[in-house]
Amino acid sequence: MSGKSSLIIAGSLVILGLAEVSAIDKPVIQSGLQMGYTYGQNGVGYPSFGKDPLGNPGRAGFYVSQLRLKASVAFDSTFSAVALGNLNGADLQEIYLEKRVRNYTFTAGKFRGAGLKSASGSDEFGRIAINAPRYARVWSYFKRTLGIRDFGVQAEADYFGGDVKHRFFIHNANRENVMNDEPSFNSGVAAQVGGFDYALDWRISPFTVWGGHLGAMSDHEWSEFVGKEEGWKVGNWFRTNPIVDASLNHQLDVGRFHMFNEAMLMYNRTIPNPVDSGTSKTWGGSSLVRFEYSERIEPFLRYEFFDLTDGAFPDDAVHPMTLGILFRPSPARYPGLKVTTEYVRSLEDGFIDSVPNDLLLCQLEMVF
Repeated sequence: MSGKSSLIIAGSLVILGLAEVSAIDKPVIQSGLQMGYTYGQNGVGYPSFGKDPLGNPGRAGFYVSQLRLKASVAFDSTFSAVALGNLNGADLQEIYLEKRVRNYTFTAGKFRGAGLKSASGSDEFGRIAINAPRYARVWSYFKRTLGIRDFGVQAEADYFGGDVKHRFFIHNANRENVMNDEPSFNSGVAAQVGGFDYALDWRISPFTVWGGHLGAMSDHEWSEFVGKEEGWKVGNWFRTNPIVDASLNHQLDVGRFHMFNEAMLMYNRTIPNPVDSGTSKTWGGSSLVRFEYSERIEPFLRYEFFDLTDGAFPDDAVHPMTLGILFRPSPARYPGLKVTTEYVRSLEDGFIDSVPNDLLLCQLEMVF
């Protein structure tokens, strides 16, 4: 057994041990599996049936993305602990404490904090489509989070009966669990990276929710934020900060009809701009529409737009489109069992269909 696998199990055992010692409510243990089959063309056309009926020009095969073990325990009605690990890859994805005080909630550890809704705000087992939008995956990479989780602390405040939710997340943003000892050794990342994300969700009616987030991160010294000018200037902060990002989202739920729209903009100095040596802009958006045809069948359609450099490099924008259907074999008896089948097609800049890149995916999800 690897050291990381042992750490995942140890984290769960700690939760169980605390429950036994404290004589509190019985811990809740949950497991989950996500696996499937995918076929992708990788830029080449379909094989000629007549010439090579067994030819496979792309890549295909089975995968396992999540083999989850989760342990949670409530010490009382306001205080809880959670440990969550992905045994596939031996990744201790989350381990944190959560405390509620009136309309405030405080979280500390490694977890999904405030940020882009379709990234840190959407758990793998809570998604409709199999993968998060492409811009969300790129956002997570440049925000330097590991599996869209990070080490940090978060304060959350709910108002108006929970219709308005504020979250402020302070985190590492360098994919590291930073532990220093004295004397300090010159190893690893030279500077600790500060990450800040604020998110707001506002339910304006029983059918509609508006939300968004603001985020920033940098490994520069504080003097580089304020600059050499007299006083603090926002323009200098945008020029020196590797990542400044923002998003807006809209959710509509009317009967069996559901829609989720999102747009994201990121000023990204980690991608040099060859035109003026300034800040590159990465932006994207998506719209997902789904309809609950029955308790078992739920078709959906998602359109995305993603531009990594916003004109700095030509022809790098893409328009991924996903057509899928979600099937629940027995929603009453086995609510955690579902099968998702998708067809994904990405058109190039200008909606040009020049490079074969079809993806066919079928994923099984089980939660116990």
